Amino acid sequence: MALTMGTAGEQRGFAVLDGSAAARAAARLSRAGIPCRLTARHEPAAGYAARYSVRVRELTAEWIRHDQTGGGSTRHEPEHGSGGYADGLHRRLEKAAVRSLYTLGAEEGEVVIAARPGRRYVVEEIRLHGSPGGAVMSAKAAPAGRYNRQSLGGTEAGEGNLLLGMDPEFILMKDNGEIVHASEFMQRGGLAGSDAVRFRGEVIYPLAELRPDPKAQPKELIRELQRAMREAYALITDRTLSWRAGALPYRDFPLGGHIHFSGVPLNISLLQVLDNYLALPLALLEDPQGRQRRPRYGFLGDFRRQPYGGFEYRTLPSFLISPFVTKFSLAIAYLAAKYSDLLPARPLNAERYHRAYYEGDKAVLRECVPGWHRDLSALPEYPQFAFEIEKALSYIESGRTWDESRDIRPLWNIPSMP
Repeated sequence: MALTMGTAGEQRGFAVLDGSAAARAAARLSRAGIPCRLTARHEPAAGYAARYSVRVRELTAEWIRHDQTGGGSTRHEPEHGSGGYADGLHRRLEKAAVRSLYTLGAEEGEVVIAARPGRRYVVEEIRLHGSPGGAVMSAKAAPAGRYNRQSLGGTEAGEGNLLLGMDPEFILMKDNGEIVHASEFMQRGGLAGSDAVRFRGEVIYPLAELRPDPKAQPKELIRELQRAMREAYALITDRTLSWRAGALPYRDFPLGGHIHFSGVPLNISLLQVLDNYLALPLALLEDPQGRQRRPRYGFLGDFRRQPYGGFEYRTLPSFLISPFVTKFSLAIAYLAAKYSDLLPARPLNAERYHRAYYEGDKAVLRECVPGWHRDLSALPEYPQFAFEIEKALSYIESGRTWDESRDIRPLWNIPSMP
């Protein structure tokens, strides 16, 4: 839906991020892999670029305005039926704007984006309510009292309606280190299938992906995952190929472990809980080379809404690396969804820990662990998952990490030979 109009009045109540606040924001955005030129917005950019202003509220673009050279503009709004944008460019602009504001900890604002050829973009300006400098995360994480305590597991959110799903990936590797595309054995769909990657301008299907049926409890979902693994075993008939998981077992194809949620509202607070209580400890457990996956993949707050009404959290590496890491990941995801109101810590708001996450500085990230464990151990259902969480705590404290060079089949009791 498009409407041609002038720009007057649309910026009312918003102030441009400028000066030292813009410099802090630019550093944070760049670290998270978001191209920006906030500190050079008055300088002419090289080459042609179409400019758009994107108004974001609650992780959604309320409208996208194309600012035209002559002074007018065309405003685009989400489709009435789907609530989303039909045009691919508009979907990319929405994602870039939402990601930018989330990275700065802002729930509402306007992002000016220059769209360039080849699906590239640059964030040129950010406008926030009130005193914009105060919204940019800096030296200290915000106190817990800043965050609205919303009951995600109680009656207001529909207790008992929470469902968890997942679609973790793995690759197939020969003894000489070469990979074999999963598409040689698996169709694109199904319980176990191949997944697409755009590689050097071509869409290929090198990744294997497991898609177990969603369940309300992590233990039930693990059983469905094992069923999907048996399906994969039946399809992948070359038993000499090892199955590799984690973050980056092969340099060209970073892997993901996406967790799906339904029956729980998507908001900035829940994403921050998932970042701080799940992505952070996995960054401590991952193989050191996994840091190279970030920030193109594995960036904080990565999510995608799904047609079933829920969403998938996309920040994590492939936790199929071991049954323990999988059980731990699902346990934290479950607790985060049910008790986000009781998990107030936001260390990744602080520059020190935000930088450490993207740079893979485990020594600094380890400083967050005592508070992380203290909050989790106070939750009503902690005893149900205490074994996995305390095992992870022991590994983290000792500096133990997973090994992405190993075949995951023996760990999952999948035969490795005929």
